[in-house]
Amino acid sequence: MSKVSVPKISIREIDPNSIEEISLVANRMRQTLVEVLGEEKGTALYSMEWLLERVRWHLDSEQTSAKIFLIEEYSKIVGHAIARIEKDGCTSAYGYFSTIFVEPKSRNKGVANSLVLHVETWLKQMKIPKIVYNTAENHLKLIRLFERNGFKITAKDKEMVQLTKLL
Repeated sequence: MSKVSVPKISIREIDPNSIEEISLVANRMRQTLVEVLGEEKGTALYSMEWLLERVRWHLDSEQTSAKIFLIEEYSKIVGHAIARIEKDGCTSAYGYFSTIFVEPKSRNKGVANSLVLHVETWLKQMKIPKIVYNTAENHLKLIRLFERNGFKITAKDKEMVQLTKLL
């Protein structure tokens, strides 16, 4: 009898026609805000309607060059990353890492690192020279994750930091 190997972790693009996947990403965007900013600020910042529309905006190729990647662990979606290509002025393009989320039970297993590397690979394929990510200065675990992947803090503004990596 032959044994079939099932990959533990896989990454794929979101199904743009799946209301469930779009809702899941929007809900996890809200969860990220709550984790970083606290319950009151995190829920007040954006409505669920706005978050749903933001996910759909990232899926609209007429509006943006973006990808939403889902990471599955044993076929269960345990996280996501959203990245897009932005223009710096009129000429230079850069990768903007919009958001990353991993379910608490799947953290500290390399899942977030896999998402960061996947986004970086996509942007390299697109011949993008740098990636930028903004987060709260108190989001230390995430800052350390990005620093381990070669990102450097390049700007600070109020309670936010910007991390940048040249490709």
